[in-house]
Amino acid sequence: MTNRNFTQELLYTNYADMENGDDVESIDYRSLIHIMTEMMTRIEQLEKVNKEKLTLLKLVEEQQND
Repeated sequence: MTNRNFTQELLYTNYADMENGDDVESIDYRSLIHIMTEMMTRIEQLEKVNKEKLTLLKLVEEQQND
């Protein structure tokens, strides 16, 4: 597992408005979409690997039962 700084990756900023008291927080949505896309790709890869492992496990079980 990698150590990631999502605050930095999302270009998070916090502007404290001293005059009006309205704090403004923002993130870069393109960065958020990139992180989400990367995460979905990894999930899909894990699902594929799990499916392959289940298929192999079923084959092994069938061979043991024969």
